[in-house]
Amino acid sequence: MDIEEHFFTAAAEADFQSHFERYGDPIYFAIDQAIELLRRHPKSGPVYDEPVRRLVIRDTPLGLFYAVHGRRIAVVAILDLRQDPASIAKRLDAGG
Repeated sequence: MDIEEHFFTAAAEADFQSHFERYGDPIYFAIDQAIELLRRHPKSGPVYDEPVRRLVIRDTPLGLFYAVHGRRIAVVAILDLRQDPASIAKRLDAGG
């Protein structure tokens, strides 16, 4: 099933801006590649906490957290995976 649309929540958009300011164009391209992969294979990321899945962004310490809703993907967070897992869970429980 191909995805027709993807969107970023406000929190995920803020994450993207923060990482872009830190890493520059390479992170933009890495995230773009991750989203293209998800558009073709939306369930390629393992379930993190239903319905949220996590895809490790290649060549970065970041994870893209997302949920599939029919033919749409909602990116809910882009987080550094080197942090305490409890911090990640708390962030995701807070709605992004």
